[in-house]
Amino acid sequence: MDMAGDSHTVLAFIDAPDPDNFVLLIAIAKLFPNATMHVILTGRPVRFKATREHQHWDYDRASSIMAQEASAARIKNFLRHFGVTVVRVYDGGIAPRTLVPHWLHFRDYYQFLDADPLAAIRYSDLDGQEEFVKALMLVDHCDVVVGGPMTGLAQLITRHPAIAPKIREVHAMFATWGNIQLMQLDTQKDAPPRGALQFNVACDPVAAHQVLMGLDCPIYLMPSEVTRDSRIGFQNAVELREALPQNNGSRQLHMLYAIWYDAAVAPRQAKNPEEKIFIHDVVAALSLDPELRTQIYDVVPINIPSVPHLARDAADWGKILMSETTGSTKHFAAKGLKPDGAKVYLDTLRRVFA
Repeated sequence: MDMAGDSHTVLAFIDAPDPDNFVLLIAIAKLFPNATMHVILTGRPVRFKATREHQHWDYDRASSIMAQEASAARIKNFLRHFGVTVVRVYDGGIAPRTLVPHWLHFRDYYQFLDADPLAAIRYSDLDGQEEFVKALMLVDHCDVVVGGPMTGLAQLITRHPAIAPKIREVHAMFATWGNIQLMQLDTQKDAPPRGALQFNVACDPVAAHQVLMGLDCPIYLMPSEVTRDSRIGFQNAVELREALPQNNGSRQLHMLYAIWYDAAVAPRQAKNPEEKIFIHDVVAALSLDPELRTQIYDVVPINIPSVPHLARDAADWGKILMSETTGSTKHFAAKGLKPDGAKVYLDTLRRVFA
């Protein structure tokens, strides 16, 4: 199936505020120019004016909604630099959990130059889920790309189960084989380790369970291992800028990644020199293209016996228990990059930003 030339519907479920999600949307628009892309934004729970003493669970709804609305405005403003017009951004709910300290998210949301912060927070750019459902009822089928938690997708199929049979495939930057730990964003010297858990799964383990175990369509997981390969990372924002074509869009992207580098990457790099800027979420768009997926990634069928989500399993929230198998036609996961995968990845990234 040549989906690059197929006029079809793509549902892009993203979160915020890291710029990887913008790259995911740009890649979908450029790799599938004939597709109709619907953008669904899941916000993260945050608390504005938080200090280092505030706990992860200590967020407030008002701050979270304002941050989500600001992110919707950022999406529309930023993608215009690439000639991509996003008319509507749909409400994908607020993820119930976060593993990022609120004081760090405060800097993420306010240190941006791609949208007027006062206008972004004052005026909501989110459209309701009911409008999104009405649009989907008019199509025969759709493909799903996920660059964040499964919150929005789980809400969609809970709200209107008739949508589920329309979904042909799901492609998600999701899970880990157990070799990659969550980002160590806490800068305290003795911050406790979090184990081999994956961020998008941990933000909403219940939604992860509902989607992975409840949908009948093929689901392709692109674990952290394939996004954090050093061959496709960038030592800093300057190296990222030099790797991309020089145009207005890439300059805007470099600006965002420079902010992201200072806020999130540099503190980890100080502890681990191997840390780099990795554009994680774009992997879901690459997976959606069967040719690119085959060229870049070593994808194998997997068995998923369990997705921990119950209260008694809280210590394992963020894990997807999976193993390679030969018989599955539903669940698949990438084990790593093909021998020439890094070159194809970087060439595709340059093509997307050309």
